[in-house]
Amino acid sequence: LDCKIHFRLRKLKDVSFPRIDEKNWFRLLDETKWLNHIQTVLDGATQIAREVEDNKASVLIHCSDGWDRTAQLTSLAMLELDPYYRTIQGFAVLVEKEWCSFGHKFAHRVGHGEDKHGDSERSPIFVQFIDCVWQIMNQFPYAFEFNSSFLITVLDELYSCRFGTFLYNSEKQRHRDQVRPS
Repeated sequence: LDCKIHFRLRKLKDVSFPRIDEKNWFRLLDETKWLNHIQTVLDGATQIAREVEDNKASVLIHCSDGWDRTAQLTSLAMLELDPYYRTIQGFAVLVEKEWCSFGHKFAHRVGHGEDKHGDSERSPIFVQFIDCVWQIMNQFPYAFEFNSSFLITVLDELYSCRFGTFLYNSEKQRHRDQVRPS
């Protein structure tokens, strides 16, 4: 788990809230290094997509634990390769399959129901993924059925706890509590 990501998001929030320092905005944004992380993830996903598309290669993607970077990279590569995942329904399927079913630790990463804000398990991995999608969408807006409002809604639901989609660490936990992703 890259603990720097959590730190980078906190710095990004500090730059943006409560007020934006317009004179120093770009410098302060650069100092967070958030966009460096976004670029690294996007570069990795594009490399995977090229291997699949150009070389017709099968690609095994497995990061250290298998539930953070792996989900980011596979989801983004699939989004780049298949227009179905750029539809609202396709995006929902993508999140359910690559994130929920394959065991992204939403409960630990988001920290629902916990008051330990400094917990090392917390990390904005899914937020980073949504930012990556937003970056791609802004480059190719007509390739997507949805817009930034949709992505903001997804993030709202990540933190709202209204549905079971983002509350658990595994499919087993969802099944135990009889909750299906929404």
